[in-house]
Amino acid sequence: MRRPPLCATFVAGLFAVTISAVSAFAQLPGAPAGGPLVPRPAAPPAAAPAPAPAGTSVVLIDVAYVFKNHVRFNAKMNEIKQAIEQYDAFVREETKKLATTKEKLAQFNQSTPEYKRLEEEGARQSSELQIKVQLKRKEFLEQEAKLYYDTYREVEQTVTVFAQRNRISLVLRFTGDEIKPDDRNSILQGVNRPVVYQQGLDITEHILSLLNPPGQTVPGPTTGGVAPGTQTARPTGPTVPQPQRPAGGPLR
Repeated sequence: MRRPPLCATFVAGLFAVTISAVSAFAQLPGAPAGGPLVPRPAAPPAAAPAPAPAGTSVVLIDVAYVFKNHVRFNAKMNEIKQAIEQYDAFVREETKKLATTKEKLAQFNQSTPEYKRLEEEGARQSSELQIKVQLKRKEFLEQEAKLYYDTYREVEQTVTVFAQRNRISLVLRFTGDEIKPDDRNSILQGVNRPVVYQQGLDITEHILSLLNPPGQTVPGPTTGGVAPGTQTARPTGPTVPQPQRPAGGPLR
């Protein structure tokens, strides 16, 4: 129900108290009819409004960092990379066979039937290999896109549940990566950041703790990069917030 303005409440209270005082005064012995009204005592000061609850309705999340440290996402991505490497080895072997066929062509005269046969065979093998590579490339890209889609939806749903439990109204994306002064791309990305400053609004670690099973770490890439079993270091930046605990449920 909408709370009436303070001035209206005060006036209504004053009017009620005044009528009560007049009635009581009229009932006193010896009170002259129509006599002066008894002055009303000063009203007590209005109660101060309750302090606003701790917490915030707007928070931030580093989605790129979540993907880098999402255990199941990185494990499946490594599986796709291994499959690509295996198929790449197959393509290299087929390419060697084509090179061998080309070397054989040099041993025959172009007008001989054997030359024409090897030439047709080489052209057929090359065409088939190109088609296989294109189809396989499309398959790998679709697998990768589906993995990104499924993982992002999972992150999105996790953020939604977290926000609803903690009475958060808006979750914005930002990056906690530091700007590298000697990297032009890093500088341009930093200049174009939508979030210039924040303090205590980063919920990235909270979301990661919900996405990753306890005791598991991010698997390293198949070649180079982070060593297997280690987690990408969180860049120095905003602190993890402590959103308000909602009534009727623990903070998760």
